[in-house]
Amino acid sequence: MLSKDQKFTAIQGDVELTAEISPCVFMYKDYGLQLTVRLPNGGNTIVARKDIPIETATEQDCQALLETVKVVACKTCQKPAFDPSSCRTNRDGECEACFMAKLNASFEKETKKEEDKLKRDDAKFKARGYTHRVQAWIHPPSGSDYELMMWMINPSPELITAELKKKKSADPTDYKLIEL
Repeated sequence: MLSKDQKFTAIQGDVELTAEISPCVFMYKDYGLQLTVRLPNGGNTIVARKDIPIETATEQDCQALLETVKVVACKTCQKPAFDPSSCRTNRDGECEACFMAKLNASFEKETKKEEDKLKRDDAKFKARGYTHRVQAWIHPPSGSDYELMMWMINPSPELITAELKKKKSADPTDYKLIEL
């Protein structure tokens, strides 16, 4: 019987892959064999054989499944990356570092656009006589939370709370008051 903390290794070229049995296979009935595979330079992927029950899976089954995972050179920096043709990955042939660098750059760009828009909105409302921006999170009794921006003139805590209650927020104190 396989154990939860068993580790496996495989060599792909000059890269050592490590794997462990995913915890979910022990938690759910009829889940099948699943491994979490890691690269030495970061990143992981999942490989599975649903047709092999964990109760009957062997170390050889795990090793064979691990050996289906292939490695390619990252298309950006040439470090090891998972081959998307051999396993599930959204990295598209890039290593974790390159993928995350691009993702973070994209996030930073979008964040800057949002900050710039907020600065323009603040300036627009300040020119109209508004004194504060209320940045709040609305927590409706059912449904998803969402962010709300309100520009107000000298708002009191009671006025802000009343406005958030009108929006049916379960927590009318979850806001930040920003002076313009």
